[in-house]
Amino acid sequence: MIKKLIKGLSFKVFLISFVVQILSGFLICFFLYSRTPEMMYSPVDALDDLIEMLNKSPRAKGGKLIDDFINETGMDLAIYVADDYVAGKYNKPVNTIGTRSLRTSDEINNADDKLGDKGTMGTSAFTPTDEDVEYIILYYDYGEKHNLIPRALAGSYKYIAIIIVLISFISSFIYAYLFARPVRKLSKVSEKMADMDFTVKCDDRRTDEIGDLARNLNFMSATLDQKIKELENEIERVKELESQKEMFFAAASHEMKTPVTVLEGNIRGMAEGVEPYADHDVYLARSLRTVKQMEALINEILTVSKMQSSGEMAVSRIDMAEVLNRKLAESEDLFTIRDITVNKEIEKDLYFEGNADLTALALGAFISNAVFYSEEGTEIKVRAYRENENILTEIRNCGASVDEKDLPHLFEPFYRAESSRNGRHEGSGLGLYLADLIITRQKGTAEISNTSDGVMARIILPSV
Repeated sequence: MIKKLIKGLSFKVFLISFVVQILSGFLICFFLYSRTPEMMYSPVDALDDLIEMLNKSPRAKGGKLIDDFINETGMDLAIYVADDYVAGKYNKPVNTIGTRSLRTSDEINNADDKLGDKGTMGTSAFTPTDEDVEYIILYYDYGEKHNLIPRALAGSYKYIAIIIVLISFISSFIYAYLFARPVRKLSKVSEKMADMDFTVKCDDRRTDEIGDLARNLNFMSATLDQKIKELENEIERVKELESQKEMFFAAASHEMKTPVTVLEGNIRGMAEGVEPYADHDVYLARSLRTVKQMEALINEILTVSKMQSSGEMAVSRIDMAEVLNRKLAESEDLFTIRDITVNKEIEKDLYFEGNADLTALALGAFISNAVFYSEEGTEIKVRAYRENENILTEIRNCGASVDEKDLPHLFEPFYRAESSRNGRHEGSGLGLYLADLIITRQKGTAEISNTSDGVMARIILPSV
């Protein structure tokens, strides 16, 4: 825990700022001290303060004051009883007040010799509070002057150092807290993002660089979340396409087996002269029809395969009205065979981006289904119009319906509704699947639904 704390950003920020502020504080003090003009004073200047304190102190405390004064100023003091001194009786100095005053005649003589030309000597008097005796202080000032600044600061150094350390510690702690706290929050959010949790967001209300970093992280999180979802959807789509492709080719193989088996049986029977295949005219015609069914199926399979594998489709601006009218004209023979009447309502200038040939192929699938699943002698209704930003094409047959359980599967490859299985229409099962694939590739949709009078196929394409 301690090792982790020491390696942390908060501790490093705190330590660096603390050291810098400590050094700055002492450098400022040193600079001020070095640049402050000298204020010279003589120790005699402080003697009046000493006398005042001695007059307010008992004898015992006065001795300590005298010793401290001698230590601080470097002066020599001798103490006498005032009555003896005034009477001119130069007796030995008093040696019972303090411990550092001059006490012997030899010390007095040495002090006299030390005065020299620059020194001065003088006297002051004081009376302790616990005695009625007045004392004389004989002082020896040797002419040495001292700078007042170091003397004034001498007793304050430790307090200045304590104040600098406290201020540095508190300010460094606050600085480390204010700086490292939002960084720790961003770190926790980034850890969750790294675990693919993009629900968390950074607090981006700050207007400084940390706020910019928070907004960048939020933007990156949103972008990654979107891209990952798109990638997941694309993976799912690819998997679905692969699955559909496998199902498609499995179903295609199955669908090919039936005509191949029929064709093989016909040819083998005719080759071996087995009854009833001896009638070659009949079974050759049947074999030809089977071959044509296989050809149509193979062509549709190739078209579907090309649509599934091709990355791009050649598109241009085409008119749905023109394509639809041309396809209806091509289907006239089919309408005649089934005795179907076409009731069409097609607006003009229905332009969209698409491929004309493939769109015609898709329309043909819807039209042929409408014809084959209509009762003979009825009509189909074809309508094409613009609605909002889309081109809508509706192909509706009459007198028919699709079982509701079949509706969701009509666009699946090789799926046939129950009515088709009963022989009403023998298609390949790929027409509607291919039509839906073509419409989807052109950014449109196709749907089939039951109506009150029949079945309606609706194609929706974006207009241009």
